[in-house]
Amino acid sequence: MLRLPTPSLLALHGLCGLIAGLASATAVQAATPDLLYTVRPGDSVWSLTQRHLNDPARWLDLRRLNRLQGDRLRPGQVLRIPVPWLRLHSRQVRLLALSGQVRTGPAGSPGQWTAAREGMTLGPEQVLSTGADGSATLQVDDGSVLLLRPDSELQLRPVDAERARQALSRSLDSPASGLAAPPATPQIGLRLELLRGGLESRVAPQRDGTRLEVITPSAATVVRGTEFRIRATDQGSLAEVVQGEIGFGNAAGEIALGRATGSVAAAAGGAPLPAQPLLPAPDLAALPSRLSVTRLRQIDWPRPSGAGPLQLQWLDRSADAASPEPAAPVPRLVAEHRLMPDASGRLPQLQPPPPGAYRLRVRGVDRHGLEGLSAEREVEIIAVEPPRPLLPPDEGWMPSGLPLLQWSASAGADRYRLRIEAQDDRPAIEVEVDRPQWQAPRLPPGRHLWRIAALECASRAGPCWPAGDFGPARALNVPWPAPELLEPQLDGHGRLLLQWRGIEPEALVQLQIATDEDFREVLLDEPRHGDQVRLPLPPPDLAGPLHVRVRPLPAGGGLGPWSGTRLVHGPMLRAGRD
Repeated sequence: MLRLPTPSLLALHGLCGLIAGLASATAVQAATPDLLYTVRPGDSVWSLTQRHLNDPARWLDLRRLNRLQGDRLRPGQVLRIPVPWLRLHSRQVRLLALSGQVRTGPAGSPGQWTAAREGMTLGPEQVLSTGADGSATLQVDDGSVLLLRPDSELQLRPVDAERARQALSRSLDSPASGLAAPPATPQIGLRLELLRGGLESRVAPQRDGTRLEVITPSAATVVRGTEFRIRATDQGSLAEVVQGEIGFGNAAGEIALGRATGSVAAAAGGAPLPAQPLLPAPDLAALPSRLSVTRLRQIDWPRPSGAGPLQLQWLDRSADAASPEPAAPVPRLVAEHRLMPDASGRLPQLQPPPPGAYRLRVRGVDRHGLEGLSAEREVEIIAVEPPRPLLPPDEGWMPSGLPLLQWSASAGADRYRLRIEAQDDRPAIEVEVDRPQWQAPRLPPGRHLWRIAALECASRAGPCWPAGDFGPARALNVPWPAPELLEPQLDGHGRLLLQWRGIEPEALVQLQIATDEDFREVLLDEPRHGDQVRLPLPPPDLAGPLHVRVRPLPAGGGLGPWSGTRLVHGPMLRAGRD
């Protein structure tokens, strides 16, 4: 049972004491849980039994317990009524929505817990536990909605005799409890114990005086219609009021928290902090309503002044349409992130939830750990399909050196970034285009790799951000031009001088010399650097002619085209030997 240090916190909510019709007999109540009822005009044993007891046959038990001789009662007479005989209805708690891992079962027996199901009703002494990726939305039959956050544990507590007395008191004081009225079933307020984690609540105002009570290991909260948040950590309990008013206290003190205020009760003891103003909601006006996962990781999140960490909650917007009350949709919390700043004050990159439609809530966290007011924005996270290279085919050759590159269009992309890398020391070519194709300029000979990435842009003029990484590379080969082999000559030392042009200086070439025009009888086949070579003349028995050709060997691999063939005739060979 929730016990606050003084009655003033309960008085704040009009919940202290019993109203007229219930006798005050402290000594008797200390010895028995029975209700002491003062008889009113018109009451009889039979009418009291019909209106307030859970079994019509109890009228005889009521006569025996109070040693009555008959059914007639006199006003002012005090009757004892055992609480177990009362017809009372505890508040029902139903699971409206679940996300991630959520388990439930009897308190004290985690081994018997099973997966929770939407629509199931929770009973007394039952525990609801959410995993690191889990959340649960609960609804009380009075219309109150509770959101149990990730990594939390909540236990429902049974109603005690004092709470039963208060419930019957409200019923007796109601106009519906007259003799001609149908029997009224008193509603008993709800008591929840938040063992760890966080609970957010939107409690419907109760005209009958019932209230919601939430206790944590270090504090207690009493509510009668408000929107608030409470968390239980190893360091203590934190309460934040968005709308309305709650009582928050422990054995060392109690305070009233009004709109946009919060407090902390330390686990080590001591009175709660005086009411602290909550941080204002951050400004999300510049946040696009449609973002890719990659872009979300790069967002520079705005923080209100005084905020350290930033708390983000992602609620499934698709569940709003299924809500029976579109004006007050059922919150289904899909993911929650707390971005902690580093030593320089910068927030880390966000790991966003899967693509989908969300209601995003963002709030700053102050130096006490209190979460501020929330800014909300509807956000769609898109999955941009990476573009795929289409033409030219992988390892294709482009003899002209002017390739037309084409790739698949990506849904959700505004533009594309193309990157072409040569497999040597040349700098890469990188361009942005707004169509899934690009006419490349003349590329230098060699093997190139090209990749494509999708972009999302704030407008047609930019700026733009990657909507994903560059896709897989595709090889593109641009052949070297066939070198021009010049007419063979003899140098001043009688050596054979072979020269060529049309390729880069110091490029690697393959030189062949054969005795036949088909180059089957090869005398020389070796790589050479540069654009010329001097060779000693062949032996005299080779009178000629000799056939000579050359081709480039690209640095990135592959083979260039052969040059035309040049002949070294016999007279030149004989002249070199003379």
